[in-house]
Amino acid sequence: MSKKIIFTTGGTGGHIFPALHLMEHFFSKGYEVLIVTDYRGSKFLKSNLKFRYKILKTGTPTNKNILYKFISFFIIVYSIINSMIILNKEKPDLVFGFGGYVSFPISLSSKLLKIPLVIYENNIILGKANKILAYFSKKIFTANNINKNLPSKFIDKIYEVGPILSKKIINKEKFEKAYNLNNFSIIVLGGSQGAEIFGQVVPEVIKMAKDQGHLIEIRQQCISSQKKSIIEFYKKNNIKNYVFDFEENVLDLILSSSIAITRSGASSTAELVHTLTPFVAIPLPNSIDNHQYLNAKYYKDKGCCWIIEERDFNISNLFNFVIETIKDKNKLENIHRNMKSLCKKNVYIDIEREIKEFVKL
Repeated sequence: MSKKIIFTTGGTGGHIFPALHLMEHFFSKGYEVLIVTDYRGSKFLKSNLKFRYKILKTGTPTNKNILYKFISFFIIVYSIINSMIILNKEKPDLVFGFGGYVSFPISLSSKLLKIPLVIYENNIILGKANKILAYFSKKIFTANNINKNLPSKFIDKIYEVGPILSKKIINKEKFEKAYNLNNFSIIVLGGSQGAEIFGQVVPEVIKMAKDQGHLIEIRQQCISSQKKSIIEFYKKNNIKNYVFDFEENVLDLILSSSIAITRSGASSTAELVHTLTPFVAIPLPNSIDNHQYLNAKYYKDKGCCWIIEERDFNISNLFNFVIETIKDKNKLENIHRNMKSLCKKNVYIDIEREIKEFVKL
């Protein structure tokens, strides 16, 4: 009989993509896998219909409104009851939590039912749900060295395994980057929900650079409501472009880009580092525990990126940055070298080794 792992995760790209990548790995090894997520996460599962999934509705107690706090409490209790029903029916050998509030009721229920729990933290800081679940988990896997928000009592549980990226990225042997001034390209990544401010600032900067004789090819993620106007702007100004709100094969766009302008979600920044793509990070200013800024600072301190905080992200500052970068290719080559030292290829092997005591076939 095959062993069963239930994966549970929040519905944002930074939570669900690592879970799906790891599910794919264990599924290919003969394990039975199931994912529990929320309605946001379900949209990412359409292309993974071979995986069974369940949608769980839960609440968050962080809302400042007293009424919503009260309602959330009852929703959480209800979600825990539903979680116990799921676990009793599925009888998994292991629960693997990836953070986000939807992971909390399933993970907590695993403790009540004495099912082993392990968790994974993709960010440079332990998230709120994972910080609580760390008390119950057998092991805590991390993408990078967490030095904030981590009680010392958890040190013996920590296993730094690296970012869980697509095997298409990890197994690719060589990444080529073009730094030729006549072949300069920028990819703009706004995270799983896009970034409205990028659509307001970036097109004007690309036009200004073109007016100064710098030909830049642009690949830009935007929110759906901006897509038409951005395409028309680039077309009017004869700028080579590809504008998208969601792109399943974004890896190909990253591989053919000289630099990236991006939010600093954990998965996006890890993919850029592994593909040796220098990037300027514009952290989401209201991210929980300021984790996007901390993710970006981690890579900046290692010489892998630049940071422009959103309050300073304007046409003038971005234009100056782009022009300086185009003129000084040494800046990109230095970052390229620094990124090479951070790439990890054994993340799947390391995780599989550490959980075999719970689910060895």
